Amino acid sequence: DTNCHDIFKNMIPQDRIHDVAHSRVVCEVRPTKADPNRTRITIGGNTIAYHGNTGTKTGSIEVVKGVLNSVCSWPNGKFLTADIDNYYLNTPLDRPEYVRIKFDVIPQEFTTEYNLMAFVHFEITKGIYGLKQAGKLANNLLTKRLAAHGYYQCATTAGLWRHKWRQILFVLIVDDFGIEYVNKVDAEHL
Repeated sequence: DTNCHDIFKNMIPQDRIHDVAHSRVVCEVRPTKADPNRTRITIGGNTIAYHGNTGTKTGSIEVVKGVLNSVCSWPNGKFLTADIDNYYLNTPLDRPEYVRIKFDVIPQEFTTEYNLMAFVHFEITKGIYGLKQAGKLANNLLTKRLAAHGYYQCATTAGLWRHKWRQILFVLIVDDFGIEYVNKVDAEHL
């Protein structure tokens, strides 16, 4: 199952034709990653007229410091970090978005094989980098999945999470967890 599929321009709903996003090819060298040479296509979400809520609660540096301080106060307290790979990708969107990719960024063998000309249009149905709502939708899905296993976000401290009865808590910043735990079984549960 893919994040998007190609469509003809006339398949884009008329009320959405003015907020078709543009694509951007991003090339980076990240020497600390397993695959240091990265090429990604991101979406220029600034042209998309998305009217839903795009804000998420995220931890702050003060909350991270509080969690680190708390680890030191527990006998046998431990701290670990975790990262959710491709956090924004593949989260179902609440509505499809549309993007056009310039012809000159598509490899020649691809354009020849599929007889493509000028622009190629895609309908996006799952989260992809650059969409305003991708973070919020991914966070909502993560919240739902964590709640099913007894985790909840603290009402008074943004980005701080606890478990209903396990001795574990964590701060979540975008896709990175800073986790305080005492028992290894609790960390493995998370």
